[in-house]
Amino acid sequence: MADFATAFHDRVIGNGAVAADLGTQLYGGVVGQKAVLPYARYHIISDPRPEHLKGYQGSRRTRIQVSIFAKSFGDAKRIGSNIVKALDAPWSATGGRVGRVKCEGPREGQGDDTPNGFIHHQIVEAIMEHTFAD
Repeated sequence: MADFATAFHDRVIGNGAVAADLGTQLYGGVVGQKAVLPYARYHIISDPRPEHLKGYQGSRRTRIQVSIFAKSFGDAKRIGSNIVKALDAPWSATGGRVGRVKCEGPREGQGDDTPNGFIHHQIVEAIMEHTFAD
């Protein structure tokens, strides 16, 4: 049974447009030292567990932030837009279902001026209603 983070990762990387730009370089938290631009990193920002008198509800609303890093503003913006399209709901995966998705962005993050050039940063946030267990 897949957990929510795995289902999210597989859904985004499974999108042809995203995979064409990132390959498999979508990281959950820590970015590998051998990562090359472009790449993306995601974090679960909040994962509240709604309750009622009989305990936790079967569905919840999780908020994820995806940071996209690329050599150009246009590349970072395009990848962010393609991630939004990849998350279009509803969809199912082993272990659960995603019902409604509310995305924000892509919007500008703070880029970095490095010795190898400027790294552009875009941010996509998604609030996803789902039924995945831990």
